[in-house]
Amino acid sequence: MDSLFSPPPPSASALRIAFVTTRDLAQRNGRTPIMGHILDALRRRHTVEVLTLRSVLQGGAVDRLGAAGIWLAGMASGRPRPLQCLLYAGPREVERMVAHIRRGAFDAVYLDTVRCQTLLRALRRALPDLHIVTDFDDLMSRRMTYLRHHRMPLLTGHVGPHFPRWARRLAEGPLARMVTAYEAGTLPAAEREVMRASSVTVLLSPVERQMLCQRAPVDAGTAPAVRAIPPGVPLRAQPWARPPAPGERETAPALRFVFIGSDRQLQNRTAIDFLLAEWRRLAPATPLHIHGRQTRPLADVPGVHWHGYADDLAQVYRPGSIALVPALVAGGIKTKVAEAWAWGCPVLGNRIAMEGLRPPGYPLTVPEDQWGPYLTQPEVYAELWADAALKGAAFVARALSPAGFERAWEMTLRPRATAAAAGMAWADAEQASG
Repeated sequence: MDSLFSPPPPSASALRIAFVTTRDLAQRNGRTPIMGHILDALRRRHTVEVLTLRSVLQGGAVDRLGAAGIWLAGMASGRPRPLQCLLYAGPREVERMVAHIRRGAFDAVYLDTVRCQTLLRALRRALPDLHIVTDFDDLMSRRMTYLRHHRMPLLTGHVGPHFPRWARRLAEGPLARMVTAYEAGTLPAAEREVMRASSVTVLLSPVERQMLCQRAPVDAGTAPAVRAIPPGVPLRAQPWARPPAPGERETAPALRFVFIGSDRQLQNRTAIDFLLAEWRRLAPATPLHIHGRQTRPLADVPGVHWHGYADDLAQVYRPGSIALVPALVAGGIKTKVAEAWAWGCPVLGNRIAMEGLRPPGYPLTVPEDQWGPYLTQPEVYAELWADAALKGAAFVARALSPAGFERAWEMTLRPRATAAAAGMAWADAEQASG
């Protein structure tokens, strides 16, 4: 398993890269900002063509019937496909994409998550030596298992608007538990297959990288390359200074709690619900400012202020701001944590929020059921906020530099012998499974 990177040689030649995405990169939410950063980094040195893999909900009847046939064949063979993979399994759409990539004579292909499973299969059949990098972002199987075990709601995410309204209501309502159970049961096999067929598989979190590595088939001739590439986050502001000592004239900025995120993502919705419940229960004197586009009616809770989409993060993370990240849904890296540190703010988070982001000695990783004193008496913890802001900013500078992020993706997309090895391993697995 490969997780280390070297600087590219100065004479490295430019590549032709096909950047396949299943979502609209113009919508700057969820994982699209990180994908945009990857795209910008690659375009500095290479020719990159963005290709959108359309879902069967955007295609015609032939693609929808074809995906249904793939699902039935998988059920009959005992290898059912995840529904989110089937959404991008339209035969005509996959055929169109393979033909375009073949004509383009690309040196490498970037695929957006495990949802590209069917396209990856087709590419390996048509172009077995092609260097293909699949960006998992996080382990969807882990997230679905978490939702199933905790009986949490399902949100259709960025693909939701393409569903008929009645189908979306069923998927997010009466059928939610059935869907999460099915996805939790089928995604691990799909992730293993995609990992074996990809030249390189990438995740954000080193924790989830290790989880995926444990699934690597021991009988494969060459172990697949699985890498953790955390986001690149530029430092934006100096971290909090120490609070003024008694008698000093300097006046500290007024304290304020902030949360940023749209409730279109389940992890944000559950965090917002937790914070609203805390403000109803504890009635903190310090205000909570929630930024982000919301789909639900805005709750009228004393001390809670709603601001909509934040055009300027400097206003969100201005001096005196304390970011709250009560993550209840495990998976990936919570980029809002690193973002707040980069703006010089402390972050009060729980264990899930800090997964994959562990500054040495960080003092504010606290179980969410113990947040009461921090919310109701934040002034008592002035030294702690300053220490957390300092350690968080140091971690961002050391471990999440944009230059390191760009160098990692540059090396990941540069073809090596791994492409042919991945193609052979996948072909052997297909032959063995019939």
